[in-house]
Amino acid sequence: MFWTAGTLAAPIKTATPPPQETDLETDLIQGNINISSWFDSFATGLDLFLAGQRYTTNQNKTTAVIEVGAYLNSFDGLKNDLAFDFNLRLPNVEEYWQVTFTSYDETSERGVAQNYVRNTPRERNPGATFGFFRQLGNVRTSFQPRISFAGTPKLSHTLTFESIAERRKSYHINPKLQFYADAEKGTGTFQAINFNFYLGRNFNLTLVNEGDYIDREHLYTVTNGVALGQWFTKKESISYNIFFTSKNREVYHLASYNLSVAFVQILYENILDYQIQPNIDFSEEHDFVRNPGLNFHLYLRF
Repeated sequence: MFWTAGTLAAPIKTATPPPQETDLETDLIQGNINISSWFDSFATGLDLFLAGQRYTTNQNKTTAVIEVGAYLNSFDGLKNDLAFDFNLRLPNVEEYWQVTFTSYDETSERGVAQNYVRNTPRERNPGATFGFFRQLGNVRTSFQPRISFAGTPKLSHTLTFESIAERRKSYHINPKLQFYADAEKGTGTFQAINFNFYLGRNFNLTLVNEGDYIDREHLYTVTNGVALGQWFTKKESISYNIFFTSKNREVYHLASYNLSVAFVQILYENILDYQIQPNIDFSEEHDFVRNPGLNFHLYLRF
């Protein structure tokens, strides 16, 4: 499946700076490494304090990400966004347990809105998510309760089953089933089955098929689309996307479609990367009048 800016960078805390770097670049890289080391030391100390002793030598994969986003389109103008994600790992406490502190509800982002096109800033909803993960054969299972600290504390839950089946090393299938319970939206289910085809060394094609049903609103939203990924180097890639969204209220109909091109570049591996995404949106909300826009995301990783 085509990787976006949020998934291109690995969690290893090392960086290989480009040649002929300036003193400013050296200071920035060293500062990032120092902050990353502080996060690692804090997580390791807390892990050993809670566990009482060291039970595993696995690397602590605690990470922190600061995301700066800008969204510009002809109807809504310019909107800015700043998000923070702190993924705390405690391997000695529990191998498959983790806690994440975020300024938004990351469990509510699903499918295309999470991986390909996000045209609006995230809703401010700081909280903590406790993740429990198990591998059941070929199925990866996760249970993620989340506590929201926005106003009155609220509790939500997400139960996910996901798998990847590879066929003849030429394509793979990625089915996903998710049950969720939200304090405001109520209960719902999300289903997806995506097909990824390898088209050579530098290309792949993903067929996206997903649906999201919200019980309280009796609203079923279906998204179908195609994403063509092209890699120029290990640090530069482009995705050409087209997605169609349909809804069942009042009758099942086409609600919008979006065309976009996303360019991703890693400036410093595991430290700094960005995504630029020009797109054109057509929605029934605006009588399917074209709405050109530009999305920008900058990720600072520790």
